[in-house]
Amino acid sequence: MNQQYQKDLDSAARERNQAQVQANQESMEANLKAEKKFAKADEDFAKSVEKAEADAMNRDPITGSPGSHPVGTGVGTTGGAVAGAAIGSVAGPVGTAVGGVVGAIVGAAAGHGAGEAINPTDEDAYWQRAFITEPYYNKTYNYDDYAPAYRIGYLSRSESADRSWDQAELELKNDWERSKGASRLRWDEARSAAQAAWLRAGTSIQ
Repeated sequence: MNQQYQKDLDSAARERNQAQVQANQESMEANLKAEKKFAKADEDFAKSVEKAEADAMNRDPITGSPGSHPVGTGVGTTGGAVAGAAIGSVAGPVGTAVGGVVGAIVGAAAGHGAGEAINPTDEDAYWQRAFITEPYYNKTYNYDDYAPAYRIGYLSRSESADRSWDQAELELKNDWERSKGASRLRWDEARSAAQAAWLRAGTSIQ
């Protein structure tokens, strides 16, 4: 056999073997990366499910029972404490203290009932589905950009159901920079989303 031919044959065999080794190594690395991605996806999914379940429970901050809405309970607690303290004052300082505690508990229960009319978990889920169908939607932005606007809209309505949008807007505008978080929206872009959530929340209260 021609020596040159044998050399060429050996060289081709070595290149093939090297290519096979490299391909196997790349395949192993790709599989490892895929496994890490799957593991991370599983972990993120588990955390999302855990958070969703926790949000859905809406536990009462006083009793720990499910179905609580912090907005309604908080407003009720404050109002009840003030009213209870006023009633208790008739009996002097001790009566004021006792009246405040009792009033807070009763007020929290009443506020809890009012808060049930607006469920933050339901509102967030609704807008997450509906935001891309809204006339003000800009495809440059995603739900994370719009979510804070929806949130301040329905929370504001739940806290002050007797106010009109014109009365509430200035307060929301002033609060926007503080409450927007990582949203890229300016107030003039977020305003329509906040108003939409505010109006929708109004139908739940009525």
